[in-house]
Amino acid sequence: MIEEHPRFRAAQTIRVPSRYCGAPSTADAATPPDDPLHTRALESNRVLTLDRRPAVGDECGGLPAANREVVAIGLTDVANTFHPMPLQNGRGWEFTVARRQFISVSDITYNDEDPPTIAHVGYAWRWVPELLGQLLQIVTDVQLGASATFRRTSDGWVVVQPGM
Repeated sequence: MIEEHPRFRAAQTIRVPSRYCGAPSTADAATPPDDPLHTRALESNRVLTLDRRPAVGDECGGLPAANREVVAIGLTDVANTFHPMPLQNGRGWEFTVARRQFISVSDITYNDEDPPTIAHVGYAWRWVPELLGQLLQIVTDVQLGASATFRRTSDGWVVVQPGM
């Protein structure tokens, strides 16, 4: 039942904007900048292209003038292999990188012994990367300590909320 809950079935995704502002990239390999949008990894795997240019006028106003750069992102033919979902108003794309896998139940506790009406179930799960997730090296460690609450109804037990 936990595996069928929409929250559990929700995939891990990344959102890639079609355009963003940032500091110009540097060639200093000793201290590579953070890549929260995964753009460098996606570019190196030929999933997208980056077109960088200095910001002009009021573009990127939140950054210091010397550090403003506009990055326009385009998808390559390879990107279609990963089935990106377009975001509203052409703002970018969303890619699925992993899905949850149920591992095991660790414990079950009930609110009453006879008859129980609420059950708390401890369980373990992990992310199973899609191909794009494998390229991005998504972490697949088993997640311990998750719990789901079940409630007994006239039709049997139902998942009220799976916690991750």
